[in-house]
Amino acid sequence: MSIFLTLSWDIIPGNEQEYAYFIAKSFLPETAAMGLPSVGGYYVEVGFGPRIIGVHYCNDKQELTDIVKSDKFKVLTLKLRSMVYNYRTSVMEPTGHVQSGTYTIQKGVWKFNQYYDIRPGKKEEYKDFVLNVHIPTMKKIDYVEVTGGWNVLFGGISEIIAEFTVKDPIDIGRLLSNEDFRKITLKLRTDYVLNYQNRILRCTERFDEPKWFTLT
Repeated sequence: MSIFLTLSWDIIPGNEQEYAYFIAKSFLPETAAMGLPSVGGYYVEVGFGPRIIGVHYCNDKQELTDIVKSDKFKVLTLKLRSMVYNYRTSVMEPTGHVQSGTYTIQKGVWKFNQYYDIRPGKKEEYKDFVLNVHIPTMKKIDYVEVTGGWNVLFGGISEIIAEFTVKDPIDIGRLLSNEDFRKITLKLRTDYVLNYQNRILRCTERFDEPKWFTLT
């Protein structure tokens, strides 16, 4: 099963130029050569930090363990951490409810992500709700794509991440005011989950853009 390593951080003020060069010339190509290619770069526009998120793909847990224990990875991340703060990591695997192919880099789109823990004793009821109510309802909203469901194996701030994609940030406002979305989200939060939070993310080809920019 595919495994995803997410790395999150904020750039130390004054290090932006050195950081951008390091990410482009060293961090991304070297992690890819190790077997951890980048499949996503995000900037958190609304919600909890850290603000910059990089997502890397790996074939399985053992391969990921071998990579992150290697001296090359340790040296590379120590260099990164000299330029950033609030450094966080998490490891995720697909829930299997949504993904049907390879998760690839997306540009020029926005993400609305939900983060939560399943209520004790509600796992099967939650699964039934997601498969038969939540996902089908979301798929009927034509300006939103259901692009991911993740189990967080360790790290992070939640047990589950639900990922939705829109092409225009205006569509996130439309989603938040959509009556069907509001109903299923209230049901989700009331009956099945705890510690619910959400974030709005902007996708970047790399993860070194800490300001708003015009989508092209």
